[in-house]
Amino acid sequence: VVSRGLAGSAPSASVCPTRPMSAPGAPSTAQQAAQTISQAVSRQDGAGLAAALRLDLGNTALIAQLNSSPPLEQICGRALVEPWDELLLEQLHYIKAAAAGEHEAAYSHCERAAACFQAAFEKESDWPVPALHSLCLNLRRAAAAADAALVAKGERAARQQEAARTMQKFFQVCVTDRAPLPVSKKWGALVVINALFHVYFAINNLRLCQNLIRAVEGPAFPKALDGQTVEGRHFAKAEVVTYKYFTGRLALLNSDFGAAERQLSWAFERCPRAATGNKRLVLRYLVPVRLALGVFASEALLRKYGLDYFVPLCRAVHRGDLNAFEEQLATHQQRFIRHGSYLLVERSKLIVYRNFFRRVALLHPDKSTKLDIKRFQACLKATNTEMEVDEIECILANLIYCGYIKGYISHAHGKLVVSKGAPFPPLRELGLTSAV
Repeated sequence: VVSRGLAGSAPSASVCPTRPMSAPGAPSTAQQAAQTISQAVSRQDGAGLAAALRLDLGNTALIAQLNSSPPLEQICGRALVEPWDELLLEQLHYIKAAAAGEHEAAYSHCERAAACFQAAFEKESDWPVPALHSLCLNLRRAAAAADAALVAKGERAARQQEAARTMQKFFQVCVTDRAPLPVSKKWGALVVINALFHVYFAINNLRLCQNLIRAVEGPAFPKALDGQTVEGRHFAKAEVVTYKYFTGRLALLNSDFGAAERQLSWAFERCPRAATGNKRLVLRYLVPVRLALGVFASEALLRKYGLDYFVPLCRAVHRGDLNAFEEQLATHQQRFIRHGSYLLVERSKLIVYRNFFRRVALLHPDKSTKLDIKRFQACLKATNTEMEVDEIECILANLIYCGYIKGYISHAHGKLVVSKGAPFPPLRELGLTSAV
């Protein structure tokens, strides 16, 4: 289930406008699509409507029919009333244009289809909610493909911003619904929020994400973001996992590592085992978050999900190996920048220093509480790291401030005076509060 929520959610993901394979149960002809939508509307069958609108480039039979120029207006007009007839007509034109590689035209048709749905959605009860996912998915993918086409021509990319404004209208319809919670459109809001997260991350306009989070945290929003059932309703696990993934990344960018770890851990643990691609996506950010908190992923876990490049990095942090850490950081710098996690991984250098100084402290005789800073300097030099005493004191001061070392610096005597009991507190005991 979750594969539909996270797959392709990273900003670097493909901008393919539609799903690569035809969805099960999708109509194979325009007539069949019109008939299915007509039945769904008359029965107020949201799942049936969603299936009918799940039209994509894998639907070869439908595309072949569309390329033969059938009388689409007649087909839609005979079977459907307004605005459903125009909605299907625009959806069919969207598929035809996308299949032909006409991405700008495809987006225009997709946007008009969304406007038709909104006109109907505002007047209906909550039954069309299941169709929101297909419409938002098509809209954001079509917008991304159109933007890519515009950039290739040297023009300004603005379709994703337009798509976000269209989806904001969906969002407003959902969150302002005053119907009782069991039949409220609010249960469709999370689908739209996740689609907006995708777009805002893609266009790097993350400040707008906070407006969505505030709405979710408001008193009128269903309190079901941890898998609860409220008045007989619940959010799909796929959508909750996706929401936790994005809010975890936002917390990471705000340096709230405790919140980031909780959200990303929730997403990883509840993502199905079969969804390895999505679990890998979550781990891209969960591993460096935990690394910054002094929690190291196992080698087996990293290799299982194809994150082998984290193995030597985690080993370097654990051992306090400054040279190995710098080497790995430089080797994978572009990868971490592309994933948006470079600064977070770099932050782990403080843990490397903590572990290095701890190893040096163990060399002092009789477990002395007065550690010679010049000995730290000598050991750093032995590892080909030249550093002045003042610079070492600055690093030690940061470690003390963050709670990684219990003690104080005696600058006059060139000593680090540490606590008799646990001068280097175990990182797991420091927990999430250590990364401040």
